[in-house]
Amino acid sequence: MSEVSASQPGDMAPLARPSSFAVEDIYWGYIVKSGRKTSVGLALVQLVSFFFGVSFLTAAAGMMLVPTLMMDGDLGPMRIGAAVLLGAVAFYLLWFASRGSQPELHVDTSVGEIREVIVNRAGRPTTVGCYGFDTIGGVFLEPHTVENWATLVLRYRNTAQTVTVAQGLEAQLIPLRDRLAQDLMVDLRVSRSGRSRAA
Repeated sequence: MSEVSASQPGDMAPLARPSSFAVEDIYWGYIVKSGRKTSVGLALVQLVSFFFGVSFLTAAAGMMLVPTLMMDGDLGPMRIGAAVLLGAVAFYLLWFASRGSQPELHVDTSVGEIREVIVNRAGRPTTVGCYGFDTIGGVFLEPHTVENWATLVLRYRNTAQTVTVAQGLEAQLIPLRDRLAQDLMVDLRVSRSGRSRAA
């Protein structure tokens, strides 16, 4: 695995952070780990989802285990239906809370597709998006306000929809941009200069 985590002092502006993305080669292609930190908002939403998921699961279990004498026997089917509904909501909330928050991009050259993946703390991936190589219309470096800092993105067809690959120093993103453009066989363009080159 090749990781970009630092650069020489003269390579970036004082306010620029060091690049932290990593590229891991694997038998079916390679994985781009963006290195972005988990957003506070997403972490909070997942924490709340976990809390309510446990609460709904407890309520569903309690509804099934409550003594029959405490409820009218005619409500048995309704009790089971309510328990199933609460259990389904609990399952979804717990799934969302455990699916992770670390974004990765899996470039599968063996089948010709790109997968947007979120990985949890245990390393288990959840695919949130999948694109065929033929649906990618271009590879771009979008500049940031910080000098020499950029975001590498893929454009979906010829639309405004983009997929973020990684963020880092522009000079360190260029080799990855070139590799993606060659694998995808798409136009390689740098939005800052507006120039276009064939991949």
